[in-house]
Amino acid sequence: MLLKRKYLFGTTILAGVIAATAAPAFAQSAPAQDGESTQVEEVVVTGSRIRRDPTTAPTPLIQVSQEQLLSTGLSTVIDYLATIPALSNSVVPSDTTGSGLNDGGLSLPNLRSLGVGRTLTLVDGRRHVGSQTPGSLAVDIDTIPRLLIENIEIVTGGASSVYGADAVSGVLNFVLRKDFEGLEIDGNLAMINEDGQTSKRFSALIGKNFFDDRLNLYAHGEYEKLDEVVSTDMDWLRRSPTLFGIDADPTAILNGPNDDGVIDNLIISSNELRRLDRPRWGSLTIANNQPGSSLNDPDVTQSTCTGYNAAACYSVDPAKTYWFDGTTARLANFGQRVGNTGASRPYTIGGDGESPVLFSTENRLPSSESQRYQVGGNLKITDNINLYGEAKYVTEETIDASQPTFFDVYLADNRAANVVNGSGNATNTIATSSFQMRYSDNAYLPANVKAAIASNVLINYNAPTTPTATNPTSLPSTPTGTTTAAAFADHRMFGPQRYQDNNRDLQRYVVDLNGSYDKVLFIKNFDWDVSYTYGEVHNTNEEYGVDVQRFQFAADSVVDTAGVLGTPGAIVCRVKLIAAGNPALATGPAGALYDSARGGDIRSSVEGKKAIDTCQPLNIFGAGNQSQAGLDYVNTFITVNEYNRQSDAIASVSGQLWDFWGAGAIGLAVGYEYRKEETEGVGRSAGTGDRVLFLNTGADFGLASYTSNEAFAELSVPLMRDSFLGEYAELSGSYRYADYSTVGETEVYGVNFVYRPVHDLAFKTSYNTSIRVPSLSENFAPLSQTFANSFSDPCDTRNITAALTATYTAENRANRITNCTTLAAAKGLSYDFAGTTASADDDYNPLYSSGVAGVNGGNPFLQPEESTSFTFSTVFQPRFIPNLSVVLDYYEIEITNVIQSVTAPVAATNCVNNVGLNTAACATIFRNNPAVAGTTAVLRSEAFKVGAPAGDPFGGFIQGSINYAKRTVRGLDFTARYSFDTEEMLGRDFGQFSYSLNGSWLIEQKQFTDIAFPNTFNELSSTVFYPRVRFTSALAWKPIDTLTLTWTADWQSSQDLSQLRSFISNLDSQPIEYRETGNFVRNDFAVRYDLTDDVTLRAGVTNVFDAEQAPWLGTTLYSNFDPYGRRFNVGLNWRVW
Repeated sequence: MLLKRKYLFGTTILAGVIAATAAPAFAQSAPAQDGESTQVEEVVVTGSRIRRDPTTAPTPLIQVSQEQLLSTGLSTVIDYLATIPALSNSVVPSDTTGSGLNDGGLSLPNLRSLGVGRTLTLVDGRRHVGSQTPGSLAVDIDTIPRLLIENIEIVTGGASSVYGADAVSGVLNFVLRKDFEGLEIDGNLAMINEDGQTSKRFSALIGKNFFDDRLNLYAHGEYEKLDEVVSTDMDWLRRSPTLFGIDADPTAILNGPNDDGVIDNLIISSNELRRLDRPRWGSLTIANNQPGSSLNDPDVTQSTCTGYNAAACYSVDPAKTYWFDGTTARLANFGQRVGNTGASRPYTIGGDGESPVLFSTENRLPSSESQRYQVGGNLKITDNINLYGEAKYVTEETIDASQPTFFDVYLADNRAANVVNGSGNATNTIATSSFQMRYSDNAYLPANVKAAIASNVLINYNAPTTPTATNPTSLPSTPTGTTTAAAFADHRMFGPQRYQDNNRDLQRYVVDLNGSYDKVLFIKNFDWDVSYTYGEVHNTNEEYGVDVQRFQFAADSVVDTAGVLGTPGAIVCRVKLIAAGNPALATGPAGALYDSARGGDIRSSVEGKKAIDTCQPLNIFGAGNQSQAGLDYVNTFITVNEYNRQSDAIASVSGQLWDFWGAGAIGLAVGYEYRKEETEGVGRSAGTGDRVLFLNTGADFGLASYTSNEAFAELSVPLMRDSFLGEYAELSGSYRYADYSTVGETEVYGVNFVYRPVHDLAFKTSYNTSIRVPSLSENFAPLSQTFANSFSDPCDTRNITAALTATYTAENRANRITNCTTLAAAKGLSYDFAGTTASADDDYNPLYSSGVAGVNGGNPFLQPEESTSFTFSTVFQPRFIPNLSVVLDYYEIEITNVIQSVTAPVAATNCVNNVGLNTAACATIFRNNPAVAGTTAVLRSEAFKVGAPAGDPFGGFIQGSINYAKRTVRGLDFTARYSFDTEEMLGRDFGQFSYSLNGSWLIEQKQFTDIAFPNTFNELSSTVFYPRVRFTSALAWKPIDTLTLTWTADWQSSQDLSQLRSFISNLDSQPIEYRETGNFVRNDFAVRYDLTDDVTLRAGVTNVFDAEQAPWLGTTLYSNFDPYGRRFNVGLNWRVW
């Protein structure tokens, strides 16, 4: 697409129509007033392919300049964009840290909080390859070189008719600098967290003109490094704010409300807060029972141990829980115990244990190191023809640590099912995070703990008494007088760290040939453009975790007293002694080495034999006791290579036709686009092999792709200019036809109207339809077998004729009869679904003797999501108040056929439950079983059952996503800007002042995700991440020409954590203020000083008053509440020549 831009003099769209959102820029001029009218050049702006006066741009548009990005001192572009209310829920690096695969540190824009896949990101009007592998089109905007950005133009509304699929909530277009000549260097050092972690960025841009300015070449390089931020680096997280149960309301009362007037839950914050039950390398709790409190005040619930691997056996207890000091063990120090409710109360202030924040994720921000390079050139072949090209390469390494591995190691000697040496029982499988192990001969378990386990007995308790009319007071549990031997314990632990070392390489190439002529035939200002873009992301992810089988072999270590393996008294793995022919150490049949992971003897597989031969003992009891050899043996990793590839070719022409009635020439743009998206991923399955790993294993992502052929057109018709009806009016429309290899043909369109009755006031409205095509990951994610157990067929005559309920109505019954009849007829079958005949032989009565086989994975039958958007804008720029502009943008967006995941039984029901067949749901359910001879209902029903013959790749269903949900959002964006010169206004020179207010009022944001009740919705507005009102206020003062001081406040209204009705039903559940977050404001200060004409210094403080999220939000990190505290930044820009 041809983009022509020149600086606008005497007027500016930044002061009104295009509403900037950061600190005001004094270099921008105010709108032209009477007597100073200036010719405005027509340009192409984002949201249209037709050149026009930018003040008549048809859609709401936000513009952010490079100056604003650099002046903030924020470490990333996404950090700045997230302060714009329309982009406030964009994905920032902390959102992708520790929570997913291959995505650590990504920065993904999210307009209107409708999802990153519904925001289209462009660079110079062209698509950019998606950064999130495999198959996503979401763009990591950190890959766009900072110093090359001229501005960012944001269209907040559907734009698929102009730019194609995925522009559902809007478009971000990064406009890069062109024809740059000179050398510019920019550096920035910023704290990214209050404890001193930093980001360091150095950028350089050089450009030079040749051949009398007909050729321009440029090169850009950028290096950036961000430190890791972990939970304990953050002040408020070190205090571990945690919601504790303080009181439990009566559970058995005769009359009156359940609440007893005592607050049930309170937040406790302390730097000394500890948690005892799962520290690094474990604490050990011996089996116990816990007596229950009186039902009149049931703070402690009764727990009764039922078996060695039952969770109820292992409440932490001062007499039963052991802490490890080096290689010794003692009863744990419980300090000051906090939290009064529940059977197991593991939290303390002081004493042993570890900070509760270690129970979540390790990283809050990953460490990363990036290099970004881009070169390009413009060649003016003739006065009318230009050739442009660019090449970009970005490499980034991110190390992202998530929650460590975790294990429950059940210590019990007399269990027949020992996962290390087996019992020959094929049902004895290796569990990823729990296993049973002998304790009496373990080489590392301290002797006092062994003795305590061996002699352990359970004290048995009666249940608390139930209040009666004659005895309203409940008595707590009392001992029964009996005990039960229970020689077993649970060693609960976090083990070796899980982390990802992610290397993401991106390359992108653009070639563009364009031309411009004053007139071609009858078309004036004729522009043409042909471009080709290729982009590729190669994501190499090394995922580190633990080999579970090896971990169990290593943990089960014993003393080789007889020196069977060569050294008497050496500590060795039990499995090696058994393999060497020492049956005395086996708990099952002599010498048994059954492999529960692979079947058969462990030694019969390559990995199994290797695991035995190389086994190294590992002390799992207490931190610091692990040998490096043992850790090296159990630690492992897999390497996953994933790719996204994009090819995009566009040809377009635009120009102006006739001016029939003096309002201006009719504008026209037409074009064609071909696009191919491709993805694949290898290494997950091959890297795992037949090992059992504490990692995300599964099938590789096979090569998948789709192509599209698209034709588009746009027409603008000026209706009037300088008429008695007003100053200007224009009607414009756009249309796009596309044919996708996956979803077939689609059509979208848009209609826009602009009306300026007087110079001071303008109105704009638009209506657009848009689509989002299913991503390659949604369509083609690899399949893995699963089973739908206890499957209930909605077409079963017995289910159709079942009693009606609130969720199964007469209308549902009638719909099922009609729809099931239609499905059966399509297969040439007929059944009495309504059960109207006397005989049951013609009924549909299927027999599902076992779970129905199917697959989890992508759904190749998905259809596009469809949306409609409506906007209405008012732009007010009064001539009687110079330099004031006010913009109001009302918007509505509705997305239907939203892709959402469902289970197979739900999809089968939704297929037939409503009026007409739900084609999206029916496409995932397969009734492909062969017919069976016979006349009974069961035999006749075989051919219509959900299922497929053996060997069918899908089986009876694809369990994944279907098109059924809906999302809606309505709101009002508002912007006000005003600037003045004190000498002109007050007669004294105190400098220049400029103020901007940019915000959004979220009227509603609804999600309709209940497949059974499609009109039921969740209202998100005023909940966390969705404040009802959010705005950014920026005040700038320029006392002298070389100095600018800026104060920016980012304010958001309080957000609900729970509904008020939940408090009404239980008034003492928690303090009323816990119901919402409270208003939040972050204040930033920035200073910019021009040391010389070529050198600019900048500095700033982000979150100057160290605002923090409300403590009752707990240890969950909410990025919209700026969790990183007060931090400073400095920067320098040097224009060398």
